[in-house]
Amino acid sequence: MRALNLTLLLLVLSACGGGGSVTAPVNPPPVDADPGGLWLGTVTYDDETSEDLVAITTSTGRFTLISVDSFGPGTVGQYIGTLMVDGNNVTGTGSAYAPAGATWDDGSSVMDISIDAVIDEQATMSGTWSADSGDAGSFELEYDSEYEKNSSLSIIDGVWYVYDDTLNAELTLTVETGGAFAGQGNNGCQSTGLVSIIDARFNVYGWDVTISNCPIAGDYTGIAVLGDIDTGDPATSQNNVALVSISNDQRALMLPLER
Repeated sequence: MRALNLTLLLLVLSACGGGGSVTAPVNPPPVDADPGGLWLGTVTYDDETSEDLVAITTSTGRFTLISVDSFGPGTVGQYIGTLMVDGNNVTGTGSAYAPAGATWDDGSSVMDISIDAVIDEQATMSGTWSADSGDAGSFELEYDSEYEKNSSLSIIDGVWYVYDDTLNAELTLTVETGGAFAGQGNNGCQSTGLVSIIDARFNVYGWDVTISNCPIAGDYTGIAVLGDIDTGDPATSQNNVALVSISNDQRALMLPLER
């Protein structure tokens, strides 16, 4: 539309003596799609099995793909890395993490992966993934508008819990007003860290944590999104769950927080 308006303007100027000739407008370069979003869909493997997939991507090029039931009911595999966008084409590299206590077909718990996809901004993203082990597959994702909720430290502060299957709290984590947090697990794990705002316009948070006093001790970094579960009370039904994905070179963890 802009190019058309420019052409019409030049024609008017020429008719009024404002210019002697009309030159063809130069088409502007294509605009890269914004990859940021919360996405829901499926991932398919070479053996044609498929699983539910949750994806979190940021405008700055971070991605986390969370595959549900990767190694049986209740297990979670994660694909974490960085991506680049050229027009509507997406390429990315990262690591695939097997669930705790499991391995991929080549015997590793972490393997390198690459992704190639096409994105329709804030609508769909689909493509293929491949691993150094030779494993490969495809994925189909649809955009979830929950991504467009604002993020704020005042929204995420408070006391959060991870519950087991019998609704006993396995982890208690307190986020302070400024984003600093501390947690204590029933297994002895202790955690301290910081929640940060990536872009206040969108529902994605940075999450950096140090875990100590247990077998998964180490420094981790990741991202989180907030969601809603209807409690029957509008005052407590918003931003009352959080999905946190963190990783380092050795492992990835997924924390389903509730409050």
